[in-house]
Parts: sequence; structure tokens; C-alpha cells
Amino acid sequence: MADKQVRCVVVTPEKTALEASCDSLTLPLYDGEFGILPGRAPMVGRLGFGLLKMRNGTSTTDWFVDGGFVQVTRDGVFVLTDRLLKPDQIDKKQAEEDLAKAMTIKTNSQETHALKERTLTQARAKMRLAK
Repeated sequence: MADKQVRCVVVTPEKTALEASCDSLTLPLYDGEFGILPGRAPMVGRLGFGLLKMRNGTSTTDWFVDGGFVQVTRDGVFVLTDRLLKPDQIDKKQAEEDLAKAMTIKTNSQETHALKERTLTQARAKMRLAK
């Protein structure tokens, strides 16, 4: 049965935040959602902000992924991210404040425009997941 599951390891700057096996996995890539099943061909991708979903049978475990990168190998799925949070760890009021603050960022260069877009995308993703 082990070969019919996907091994997932999520690493943050502080620690290995998650190490588990599941039937399937869905990740938020920078340009859309990406599903992974056992036997998936190797690949590397840039993560966006959003929901990492791990499915085992009929149960699903959700996590908020704060950007980063994913590598799929024959040994598993390896996620490097700034933060991994359970949706109930996201403070809706703080997410609303972050969104309001991001909207006030002045964009007078490419760097500040990129910062504003990143901050807006991150805040909106947290708002969608906050309880």
C-alpha cells in the first residue's frame, strides 16, 4: 500500500513542519492549483499562497501555504515554504487588516509594485481560508 500513497514533506525556515503520507495532494502553484497522485512524474514548481489539501480516503486535511517551491520526485513531494498554518490559525481580523494595509502601498517602482501585488495576493488567500 505504501506505493499507492504520496509522501509529503513540508519544510519551513524553522523546522520540518509536516511529514505525512496521503492518497492525493493538491497544492497552490503560482499560476493555478496542482494535483498530485502516486506515481506523478518529477517536476519543480513555484508555489502561490493558498490551500494545501491532503486526502486520505474520504477525509481531507487542509493547510495554508505561504508561497515557496515544490519538488516532486519518485521519493515524494517536498515543499519549501515560509509558513505552514492550519486554517484555524489564521486570524480573520488580522487578514482583513493586512489586506487594507496592502491596498495603501504606493507603487512608484517595479519593486514596490511587486511587493504590493505579493502582499495583496497573500492577504486575499488568508481571507479566503480564515474562519
